[in-house]
Amino acid sequence: MKFSIAAVTLPLFAITVNATDPQMIASLSDDMAQATQLATQSNQNIDYQPFILSILHSDDLIKFGVRTLGEALTLVAGVDMATNTMNNRTPIFRGSNPTAYGQSTLVIDNFVINNTLFSDYNGYLDMPIELIERIEVVRGSGSFLEGVNGYAGTINVLTRAKNNPNYTQQGSLFGFGGNNGLIGAGGWSTYHGKEWKLALDVFGQRNNLKTPITVKDAFPSFLSKADYAHLGMQHSGTGVSYTYKNFELQGRINQYQGDSAFGNLNVLPNPDGVIKQPSWYLQGKYNLQLDNDTDITFKTSIMEDTWESNARSLPPGTYGTVTFSEGYWASLMIKNRHISGGAALHYNGFDSHRITAGIESTWNDAVDMQSITTNKITGTGLVDYSSTSNAFIDADKANRQTTDLYLSDNIDINDHIALAITAGTIKASDVQSNIYGRAALVYQPNYADIFKIMASESARYPSDQEMHITPSAFAAGNENLNRERVHSIEGQYLRKLNTNLTAGISFFYIQNMDQITLDQNKTFQNLGENKTTGGEAELRGNLTTDDTILFSYSYLHGKVKTSSGDESTLPYSASHLLKLAYAYDFNENLTLGGIWHYVGSKQRSSGDTRQELNAYQTLDLSLGWKLNHLNSYYIQAVIDDVGNSIVRYPSPRSTYSDDYPVAGRSFWVRTGWRF
Repeated sequence: MKFSIAAVTLPLFAITVNATDPQMIASLSDDMAQATQLATQSNQNIDYQPFILSILHSDDLIKFGVRTLGEALTLVAGVDMATNTMNNRTPIFRGSNPTAYGQSTLVIDNFVINNTLFSDYNGYLDMPIELIERIEVVRGSGSFLEGVNGYAGTINVLTRAKNNPNYTQQGSLFGFGGNNGLIGAGGWSTYHGKEWKLALDVFGQRNNLKTPITVKDAFPSFLSKADYAHLGMQHSGTGVSYTYKNFELQGRINQYQGDSAFGNLNVLPNPDGVIKQPSWYLQGKYNLQLDNDTDITFKTSIMEDTWESNARSLPPGTYGTVTFSEGYWASLMIKNRHISGGAALHYNGFDSHRITAGIESTWNDAVDMQSITTNKITGTGLVDYSSTSNAFIDADKANRQTTDLYLSDNIDINDHIALAITAGTIKASDVQSNIYGRAALVYQPNYADIFKIMASESARYPSDQEMHITPSAFAAGNENLNRERVHSIEGQYLRKLNTNLTAGISFFYIQNMDQITLDQNKTFQNLGENKTTGGEAELRGNLTTDDTILFSYSYLHGKVKTSSGDESTLPYSASHLLKLAYAYDFNENLTLGGIWHYVGSKQRSSGDTRQELNAYQTLDLSLGWKLNHLNSYYIQAVIDDVGNSIVRYPSPRSTYSDDYPVAGRSFWVRTGWRF
C-alpha cells in the first residue's frame, strides 16, 4: 500500500506560523502532491504521517558516531536486536517474535530486500552510513510504500546517490579502520542532465571480529567446547540507478560473507567456516501520465539471493551410532529467484480524495541447491545428498506464487482532520490467503499539536526454512504451517515545541496469532498467541542551534499464550529500553557526539530454568573535525562501548547456555572527502 511518505500532511509554509486561524491551515488534500515531495526532502513534515514514523538522517548519524545501517536501527524507539547461532542479526520491533525472521521488512530505494530462505536481511545490516541519505522506519504494521505491507515494522533506506535531490553534493569518498581488523572504503557520485540522472555507489569492508569472551557450546558435556566464536565478515556492494523522464532502472549487487559464528548445529564450528549471503536485483519502473488527475506506474523486477554454508559443523567424535573421525563437514547452498511485476493506478479527480489501486504478482523459486556432507552412514568421505531425501532442504517444494491486490484512499475530511484507509488481499499458492487492512485518523487542531489513532490487521507468511528444512539437530520444517497474523491499535500525540524540536508519546496494543516457533521436538509450528501493550516517549530535533538530540524511552509488557491455554511473560524481550544520541558543535569545525543505550532484563521462555538475561548499558563517544562541511575532507574518531559492557543477545534453551555475547569495547576512525 502507499501513503507515498506524505499521505497526510500540511504544506511547508504552514509550519512557519502559529496556524490557530482556520485560514492559516491549508487543506490537506489540496497540497498532498506537493507535500509528497517536501516530506521526502525534509524532517519537518514527518509528524503528519498516518504512521508512527522515525526518520534518521545520515548527517546526524555520522555526528553521533554510527557506522552501519544496523547500528542506526538500534536508535529507533521500541527496536531491539536479536541473533541466532549463525549470527543472522535482526531488529525486533516491540517484542514481535524475537526467535523468528520476517517480522520486519527492509526496503532499499523502494525495493524489498528480504531473502527467501529466512526472510531476513542480515547481509545488508553492515551497509555504511556514508552511502545512506536517510532511513525511514514505520513502527507497526503497514507501510507508506506502494505494494509493501510490513508485519511488525518497515525500514525504508534511501541512498545518497539516488536521493540527493538538491545536488548539494556531486559525491563523496570515504574510508575507515579500527581494531578487530576493521578496514573499509567506498564512495558515491551522481551525474545528471536536464532530463536524466545516473547515480552510482560502491563500497568494500572486512573485519575479523570475535566474541568478546569465550562461549561454551551446547553439545553434550563430553564433547562440548569452550572458545571464541568467530563473527568476522567480508562485505562489498555496488548500486546503480538511471532515470530518464518517467523511466527508471535500478539495481544492486551485495556480496556478504560472514564467519560461521556459533554454528548451525549449536556447536562451535571450525574457525575457517563461512556463511555467504550474496544477492542482486534489477528493477524497472515507468510512470504513464493519462491526464492531470490520473497516472499509472508499471514496474517489474528480478532478484536472486543465495545462502551458502561451508564449515565443520561437528568436531571429531561419535554421535549416536556413527563415528566421524574427522568431524562432520557440510557444504550447503540454496539459490532463490524472484520475478515480480505489477501496476498501480493513482487518481486525484475526486474532491478531498487521493486514491491508489494496485496489483503485484511475484514468483519465488529455488533454482539451485547443493547439500554435500560427510557420509552419514560411515562417518568418512563426502557424499552429495542434493538429489536425495537427506538434503538439508526440500528445494523442489521451495517455491511460491503470490498476488497482492490493494486499494487505498486518503481523505481530507476538513482543514484539521484527515483519514487514510487501505484494504488488500494476498493470495499465496502454498499458504492460506490473507485479507489485510489499515485505517488511520490524523487530527491537528493547531500548528503545535498533532493526534493520531490507527488500527490495522496484517500477516507474515512462513519462510522456506520454516516450511521446507529437513529434520536435523537444528530444526525441522513443517509444510502445513499457516501465516502469522497481527491485530494492532496504535495512538500518538506529538507536540511541536518549536520549528526544529518535537516531543511525542505513543501507545500500542498488539495481538499476534499463530506465531511460528519451534516446539519441544524442534519442529516449526503455529503454537499460540502473544499480546503486548506498551508505549514510547520521544524527543528529537535541536535544543539549540548548535546541537542535535534523539531520545526515546520504550515500555513493553507482553504475555504468551500457548495452544494449551497456559500464559507466561513474553520471553527474550526487554520491558524497558532507553536511548539517547546527542551531538554538539563547539564551532564550525569541532563536533562531539555520543550514544547511550540501556536495555532492560529479559525473561526466558517457559520451561527454561536459566536466570533472566541481565540488563546492560553502553556508552559510545565520538569526536569529529569538519563534519558540517559540504565540500571538504572530514575525520572522526569513535570509541564504542567505553565501559566495555558485554552486549549479549538472548539464546533459546538447548542452544548456548550463556547466550550470544556479540560486542565489547572497540575503537575506529573514519575519514572522507565530500565534493
